[in-house]
Amino acid sequence: MSIEVELKVKISGKEEIIDKLENLNFTKSSLVVETDTYFTSSHHDFISLDEALRIRNVLNKSTNETKSVITYKGAKLDNISMSRKELETEVKNSNIVKEILENIGFKSVPPLVKERQYLKFNNVAACVDTVKGLGDYLELEIIVENNSEKEKSLEVLENLLLKLGYSMKDTINTSYLSMLMNISE
Repeated sequence: MSIEVELKVKISGKEEIIDKLENLNFTKSSLVVETDTYFTSSHHDFISLDEALRIRNVLNKSTNETKSVITYKGAKLDNISMSRKELETEVKNSNIVKEILENIGFKSVPPLVKERQYLKFNNVAACVDTVKGLGDYLELEIIVENNSEKEKSLEVLENLLLKLGYSMKDTINTSYLSMLMNISE
């Protein structure tokens, strides 16, 4: 089981954040467009369980390569971060997986689209996102194998957040999907 330890903040000045991260020895990697299709169901209440099921289609803007993954995200593990169990695997044909899910009672919601610049330093991933309909965000994450590593990883991310001019008071504990759904209601 992997745990995604994650902090998220709304940012202004996307290029400034990228520059600050590079000054902290982060290196740019992929620039991608991610299209996320989330699912709901009458037989599994993802919202009340604080879980998510999605298919993500990724277009690498540098190579024009595409890939698709299906992801299950468990409930958040605390009230201060976006840390949660995450199970993910690549799928060959996202349209077939979507059709399978729809045939067993899952319904897709309108896709969430974002441009994401990945940056990396050691075991920390930084994602600078422009989310269609929401604006610019920074996600910082570390993948750990068990709960005992979560607290130390949160401290690392909190210190990094401070170096970037933000604090834990600025973090958002809401998914992009929830934010978009709240706008459309």
